[in-house]
Amino acid sequence: MHDTQSIKSALERAVKVVRLQPARGQRVYRNVASVGDGIACQVEEAGRSLCLDVGKAVGGDDSAPNPSMLLRSALSGCVAIGIKQWAARRDVQIDYVEVVLETDVDARGQLGVRDDVTPGFQEVRMMITVTSPASREDVEDVVSVSLRYSPLFDVFQYPQPVVHQVQLVGSSAGAQRSELS
Repeated sequence: MHDTQSIKSALERAVKVVRLQPARGQRVYRNVASVGDGIACQVEEAGRSLCLDVGKAVGGDDSAPNPSMLLRSALSGCVAIGIKQWAARRDVQIDYVEVVLETDVDARGQLGVRDDVTPGFQEVRMMITVTSPASREDVEDVVSVSLRYSPLFDVFQYPQPVVHQVQLVGSSAGAQRSELS
């Protein structure tokens, strides 16, 4: 368990490093997702792995969290962690943070039933509950600044380019590789 001061010290060191050596804060993260038989997916990144699956109603085994669940969890977790980090940086005592995240979906978009319905989330709602002896103003300031600098909140708020390539590897011996874009 980390106390507020150790969190603040770690963040101050990280800020100092990035200010003095900006290149140390610029990274490329890479993961590899693979699906063989069935639909269950194995994702590996930085020596860690996790499994993804989808429900039986859409061809999976429901053996692991689905990608949308992990995306929602990543956003709510990032926001909750960010609030605690910024509270530590601003010396605002926050005892507990809870982020309830809801998304509206319409399967007609994902299943290609209606082209005018988005396959993604139609709306994302977050209810942030903070337990703190600090003033409402201080807590609202911490939440505001944490959302301003939250990487995943940013991804949800502002479109970012997504570039993709397709590499086709034939299953027969001697098949040629071709890259499509």
